[in-house]
Amino acid sequence: MSTVDRDIERLSAVFKQGLLREWPVEDIAKDKIMRFAETYLMMARIGYRPAAPSDGLGNIQLDEERLYREAAEYAVKFNREEDGRSFRIGCSNYSTNRAYVLSIEAARLLASGSDGDRYAARLLKLAIEEIEISAIANGQEHRLRILGR
Repeated sequence: MSTVDRDIERLSAVFKQGLLREWPVEDIAKDKIMRFAETYLMMARIGYRPAAPSDGLGNIQLDEERLYREAAEYAVKFNREEDGRSFRIGCSNYSTNRAYVLSIEAARLLASGSDGDRYAARLLKLAIEEIEISAIANGQEHRLRILGR
């Protein structure tokens, strides 16, 4: 069984135990909420878990069962934000605020349909360049390793 298939199976089970218990498994697997949960797992696999519980000292709990619950909960919350057309983003960091604007505009293009995809991709590339420029300008070249450079 592939990682993707295992993820879908485990996420479907979590969804069936919770908020989507009334949904057929086939509908869960085909819904955007599953894609949101899969995206959470993608982020988690590179070390970013925005919905992870912490002990207050920066230590994140690393239980695999918890990870799948976390992904499902994140997906439900993200879906609610998308359906409400309102996302909390926060304020920019001065040194990377160009990347911030470019990323937000790329997201807007991605929300406008596939006609915006090529421009969104260009904006995201520019955003990465701006993050790199900021790291170099601030003597933080070690941050570039995060970007695979």
